[in-house]
Amino acid sequence: MKTKFILLFLFIFGWNMNAQVDIQKRFQSDTRKYYIWNKEFEKYELKETEYENTIIDIREIGSKTNGYIVISMYDNGQVRLHHGSIFEFTQTSEEEGTWLIRSKFMRAKLIYNPKENTITYLYDAEGKRYSKLMIFSVTPDEIPNASLKTVAKTDD
Repeated sequence: MKTKFILLFLFIFGWNMNAQVDIQKRFQSDTRKYYIWNKEFEKYELKETEYENTIIDIREIGSKTNGYIVISMYDNGQVRLHHGSIFEFTQTSEEEGTWLIRSKFMRAKLIYNPKENTITYLYDAEGKRYSKLMIFSVTPDEIPNASLKTVAKTDD
């Protein structure tokens, strides 16, 4: 009996060692700054500061170099969706991280800075430089359904 218990314990422990770890981070933003690369002056110029809602989901599947990123932006009455698969992750400082993402039609970079609570999204790559970038002021959702509110039934 003791041997069976130990074998069962080892089997469950071994199974959990190979289990896939999925991590999903969700960020909410109410403001973003939109920049475009100016070739003449060779710098990014602020085009617009937008006060509209954005949801950014980072889903890491198994490791930080596998998964996908979805950015859903409410923009002038329309919803725009940017998404892509993570193909590289770099730890740029103790807390800051950079994800490189790509999809069938685009290549982009996402940088999270928790000290300043910002996410920088660079996209529309032309050669070696990204031509557009957005800086989001974000707050992370601590609870998976933090934005959902409970509705109490008042009918008796």
